[in-house]
Amino acid sequence: MPENKNNPDIEVSHGANGIDSTILANLAKEYGTPLLVMSENRLIDNYQRLESAFKKNYGNIAIKYAIKANSNPAIIRTLSGLGAGMDASSVPEIEIALGAGVDRNRIMFSPNYASRSELEFALNAGLVINFDDIGQFRMLSDIGVPDCVSFRLNPGFGKGEFPGITLSGPESKFGIPTSHILEAYKAAKDSGVKRFGMHMMCGSNVLDAEYFAIITSKILDSAGALKSKLGITPEFIDIGGGFGVPYKPEEKPLDIQKTAELVSREFKEKSEKYGLGGLQLMMEPGRYIVADTTVLLGTVNYIKEYEKMFIGTDIGMNLLLRPALYGAYHDISVITKPGAKASITADVVGEVCENTDAIARNRMLPRVSAGDIISVANSGAYVYGMSSQYNGRPRPAEVMVKSDGNTVLIRRRETTKDLLSTTVI
Repeated sequence: MPENKNNPDIEVSHGANGIDSTILANLAKEYGTPLLVMSENRLIDNYQRLESAFKKNYGNIAIKYAIKANSNPAIIRTLSGLGAGMDASSVPEIEIALGAGVDRNRIMFSPNYASRSELEFALNAGLVINFDDIGQFRMLSDIGVPDCVSFRLNPGFGKGEFPGITLSGPESKFGIPTSHILEAYKAAKDSGVKRFGMHMMCGSNVLDAEYFAIITSKILDSAGALKSKLGITPEFIDIGGGFGVPYKPEEKPLDIQKTAELVSREFKEKSEKYGLGGLQLMMEPGRYIVADTTVLLGTVNYIKEYEKMFIGTDIGMNLLLRPALYGAYHDISVITKPGAKASITADVVGEVCENTDAIARNRMLPRVSAGDIISVANSGAYVYGMSSQYNGRPRPAEVMVKSDGNTVLIRRRETTKDLLSTTVI
């Protein structure tokens, strides 16, 4: 069973989800590999740690889980039961949340470059929309306006683990520059909108607590200008997500207590300065809540060694894309060789017909044999959601180890029939 049973004080780990390696090996045997194994205890702990830290420092908060990190309905249902709302980036994500029993009043829609039909769906569903641009709001002008409108601010800077996940700044496709943000709110006010929020997403996998205070200060400055120049007092300020988790052994976890203290202090001081009393502090964590809940289990198929050693597994870039996409690091352990010391250097590769198909390069590992089971850490966020059926390979099953120790299947393994289910022959 998971070691950390519902203890919100336990820090986010380096990806090990607390499930004993013997249990993991047995699950691999029972369900086959590749296999994603999630700890419900870890999921609950992560959410409660975040909620507790912010509530202690600023009572009026709302946490909207970013569905894009992992859209499995079992996760959404668990988090919703803990009090979380949902942040959806597409209509299918809205439908998944609704299907999982989330009340529409607790779902926020944060798309970018959305089609008119998607925006119309959200409008008709009565959702709060974080509009990515003025033109996106104007696309709805002939059919009505939302009850509450929020625009996404691009403050001109951003921070991310990789360039591809730096979500604001002059090269980012997201949001409205500070110099144009008042124009957007004026257009909404002139259209008859009475209730407002403001949104920003400036980081991804950030481990620096000070950074979140900086971005909070920036968005509140814009909120202050909104009130002084347009007479608009927003109901909420959404600082987005970006709370990081450590992927590499040398990385220290984000100090979420310090983060909450710094953000809350900035929130209180700037709210008082600009006369923005009663503001709700909103956030959209995804990775922080789910990344280290899950490990990805795979089987060593074959080992090839000439000038270099390649450990061939059934985990490829079709399933774990992040290393091939932008060089992301995921810790790997050999659970069928507990306690074995790293003694070889090898590339860990999959079965996909691309030379970029590697989940680790030049990695120190214990010596392995065909049939060994490996565990890839931090596989709860942006793994299944970014996977594909490339090379005709079905996607894996997902199981959850519940708080009571029982294991439940939360997604069955795909079959070749699933691959062909949308084709017409």
